[in-house]
Amino acid sequence: MGICHSCLCCFAPRIILGEWRPSRKKEILFLCLSSVVLIVFSALRATNVGIDYYQFYVPFFENVRSGGWSFLVSDANPYLTEFGFSLLTFLISLVTGNVFVYMAVIATIMIGLTAWVLYRDCSKPWIGMFIFVAFNFFGNTLSYIRQSLGIAIFLFAIHYIKEKRIVPYMLLVLLAATFHNSLLLMLPVYFLAQIAINRISLGVYGGMTILVLVFSWQIFNLVTQFVYQYYATDQNLYFMQGRDFMTGFIPVLAMVLMIAFQKLLLKKNPRNVVLVNIAMYAGIFFIFTWKHFLFQRIGNIFFTAAILYVPELLTALQATGTEEEKQRRFLAGKGSWRNYGYVYGIIAMIILGLIYYFWFIQQNRINLLPFYTVFDEIQVSALRVQATTTTFLNTLVQTFG
Repeated sequence: MGICHSCLCCFAPRIILGEWRPSRKKEILFLCLSSVVLIVFSALRATNVGIDYYQFYVPFFENVRSGGWSFLVSDANPYLTEFGFSLLTFLISLVTGNVFVYMAVIATIMIGLTAWVLYRDCSKPWIGMFIFVAFNFFGNTLSYIRQSLGIAIFLFAIHYIKEKRIVPYMLLVLLAATFHNSLLLMLPVYFLAQIAINRISLGVYGGMTILVLVFSWQIFNLVTQFVYQYYATDQNLYFMQGRDFMTGFIPVLAMVLMIAFQKLLLKKNPRNVVLVNIAMYAGIFFIFTWKHFLFQRIGNIFFTAAILYVPELLTALQATGTEEEKQRRFLAGKGSWRNYGYVYGIIAMIILGLIYYFWFIQQNRINLLPFYTVFDEIQVSALRVQATTTTFLNTLVQTFG
C-alpha cells in the first residue's frame, strides 16, 4: 500500500510545477516524470498484483512464447478476435521471454499514450494526470490490461470527434477494438457526442435510462441469446449484481457538473459539447452500475475521459481578464465566484479524488493489495525451490535410509 500512496504523494511538488508560471516545457517535464514513475510501479509489480495478471496474461504470454505464430492464429488463442493484443504479445515474445519485461512494455504503451493525450488535448495536464491516478484509471491498467490498451487508443481518438474527422476516429476505434471488443461500442459515439445537450436530448437520455433500469433483465436475456452467452452462465451471473453508491458517486457527480456548467464550457470552446456528452454517458452507465455492475466495464471507457473533461471544466470556471479586472469585479461584488471558482474547484477535486482513491484501494476489488514487487516474487520463488529441494532430499533419506 505504501507504493500506491507514493503515486499520489509525488504529485505535491508537481502541482506547484504545473501552476507556478506554467509553460509547455514544464508540462512536458511533468508528464515525463509522472509517466516514468507510473511505468516503474507497473513494471515492478509482482504477478499477483491485479486480478487478471497471473490468471490470464502470464499463461497467455507463455503460450505465445512457446507456440509462436501457429498458436496465435489457432482456435486455442483465447484472444483470437482481439488480434491487436495477440500480435503485440507475439512481437514482444520475439524479443524476450520475461513476463515482467512484457508488462513493462505494455505499461509504457498505455501510460505513454495517455501522457501524449494529456499534452495534446488536456487544458491542465497535471490535473489530468492526478485524475488518472486518483480516479484509479492507473489502477485499472494493472489488471484490465486489454481494455486499458483499448481505452488509451480511444482517448487519443476523442480529438478527432472534436475536429469532426470521421476517418481517423473510426480507424482508431477499430484498432482499439482489436485489443478489447468492447471498444466497438464507441463507433456510434462519433455521431452521438456531437448532439447538443438541451431539454429534448436530456429528456430522451433520461427516458432511455429509466427504461434500461426497469427492463434490464429482459434486455440481458435477449442479448445473451445471441452474444455474450458467457455472462449468462451460473458462474458469471454475479456480474448482474449491483455496486454500492460510492462506485458511481464521482462519475455521476461529474456528469451533473458538466451539464450544469455546459454554457461556460461551450463558451470556452463550442467543441466541448463532445466532452459534455461523454461525461453524460459515463454518468448514465454508472447509474446502471448501481443495479448491475456489468455496465461498469462500459462506463469505465467513458469515465476515463475524465482526465480530459474535468480539467476542461475547472479551467472553464477560471475567471478571465487581468488581475486588476478580476479585483475590480470582486470589489464591485460582480462575478466573485468566478474569481475563485477555479481554486475552489481544484481543492474540491483533490479532496474528492483522495477520498475516491483510498476508498477504491480499500475495496481491493481487483487485487492491488498487498502490493508485492518482482523482488518479493523472486524471494518467494527461491524459498519455494528451497522448500521443494529440502522435501525431496528428506524423502530420499527416508526412502533409502
